[in-house]
Amino acid sequence: MTLARRATALALAVAATLALAACAPTSPVDPQASAPAGGEQLSDPTMPPTCETILPETLVADFESYGLVPVEEPFSFGDPATTSIPDGVECKWGNADIATDHGVQLFGWAPIDAAGTEKWVTYLTEQGWTRTEGDGLIYLSDPFEGVEGVTYAFADGYVVLADSKEFVQLVRPR
Repeated sequence: MTLARRATALALAVAATLALAACAPTSPVDPQASAPAGGEQLSDPTMPPTCETILPETLVADFESYGLVPVEEPFSFGDPATTSIPDGVECKWGNADIATDHGVQLFGWAPIDAAGTEKWVTYLTEQGWTRTEGDGLIYLSDPFEGVEGVTYAFADGYVVLADSKEFVQLVRPR
């Protein structure tokens, strides 16, 4: 199944989940992303990144149509007070009316140089994160998920964050 078809199926599941969540506010919500549409324009790289500019417009529109809103925070590798990256953004998309940490979609983007990449790859590796490489990226995935869950992907000049390795590709480099 292609990512676009998988994302569409997940988006339909999100709609059903959100409808059920409205009936039972203590139920976890699990919204998923849709694939970027071909030909979308990237945001202006001279502007600071925002939750709306690091993702494809179609995905932002999908999230908004499901009642999801972003909570914007500094991009970090844990505690924002000690591990944040200047000029980066971390976004938690969720339904503000449902008190839960389930059903939150996590995305982030930050500029990073080679020294920063070395520092944070070493830090995450020492914390037990699983390192893999592919497609010109260094991936560090959360070992506590039992699967490749929350993932940082380091590229030349930037790092992205997503709640799964599969969704890293949805965050657009600037």
